[in-house]
Amino acid sequence: MWTKRVVVVVLLTALAWMPVQAQPRPVKIAFLSSLSGPFAFWGINARDGMKMAVAEVNEAGGVLGQPLELVERDDRNNPAEGITAFRALVEREGIVAGGGMISSDVALAVSREAETLRVPYFLTMAGSHAILKRSSRFTFRTCLVAAPMYVEAIANMIQREKYSRVGAIVADYAWGHSIREAFERAAAALGLRTQIEVAPVATSDFTPYLRRLQGLNLQLLVISGHPPGNPTIVRQAAELGMTALAVGSVLPPELMVQRGGEAVFGRFVDYSCVDFQSPTFRRLASKFYGTYRRYFDNSAFSGYVTVKMVAEAARRAKSVDPRALADAVRTGRFAQPGYGWPLSYTEWGEMKEARIIFFSIERGESPGGINPGAGWYQKWLFRSPAVQPYVPTE
Repeated sequence: MWTKRVVVVVLLTALAWMPVQAQPRPVKIAFLSSLSGPFAFWGINARDGMKMAVAEVNEAGGVLGQPLELVERDDRNNPAEGITAFRALVEREGIVAGGGMISSDVALAVSREAETLRVPYFLTMAGSHAILKRSSRFTFRTCLVAAPMYVEAIANMIQREKYSRVGAIVADYAWGHSIREAFERAAAALGLRTQIEVAPVATSDFTPYLRRLQGLNLQLLVISGHPPGNPTIVRQAAELGMTALAVGSVLPPELMVQRGGEAVFGRFVDYSCVDFQSPTFRRLASKFYGTYRRYFDNSAFSGYVTVKMVAEAARRAKSVDPRALADAVRTGRFAQPGYGWPLSYTEWGEMKEARIIFFSIERGESPGGINPGAGWYQKWLFRSPAVQPYVPTE
């Protein structure tokens, strides 16, 4: 009995001195965007797209043998909140990259922090032309191009359809003013009859603005500069008897149908960075719907692509150092099947290969179980020629 006790003590002592197998430390990537406020629907989809990609990367073995971990923060659509959150994510959580940004106002602030702290940050929407500077090296767009590039694509549509009377409603914040400035230049170049109305971001009654536009007998209404107002504008324009087609702000089509109702069908055209006709898109969309019971829209796919691109950049750089990741993204090219175009970048983080897809929302069922029972689907209209990357003035 004594011998057995000695053996047990010896074994326990040996085990105590054996080196403990260290668990791989997770590589942290952040979602920092709106989970509340007027851009929450976009933000939640972007976050969930990132979550789906993180799960896939980890199922495949992680990044350089380390698991990915998603850390979430709500910017509350507030620039100061965004700055504080991003700094804490870098300094306390040790993130190697972040993404998901929707609001241009918040992105203007957070992008400056990303450049100062030298940690890559990826924009989902946030298309103000002022966000990227020529010196930017750590801020990258993934879905929505800079406002002048989007207006270039809209101008192509105007020429294609031979429109001559075009009005616009924009929101009184960074993105809205970017669209307004670019639209004014395009309208002058095309010789259009135009009128622009500027409305608060949070307004819910657009009838005064629409009534002022009625006298122009519009052929096209550009509401690309007022993302939260898109459904209400389309619905109230229909109530006023206006028949002009409206071109939107990269709105989640699910949200557009929920809030715009019947007025959306056949009256609304929007932007896509997703090739929703692709078999790969349909496979991913079906998987996303199975988990979140929502449509795999631009924001969701952008969040998904952000994570995949960071993981690929780490493999190419053989490092998860934020500076190495930013260099690998800036100098590389990432092609995700089902996405609207390959992602490659100028030195300052603008997309070089964007060719915008325009679609309408129609009654009917989406194919392939990607949005069962919704009663609507996206109809491909046309793809713009390649838009020229915006070059910042400073």
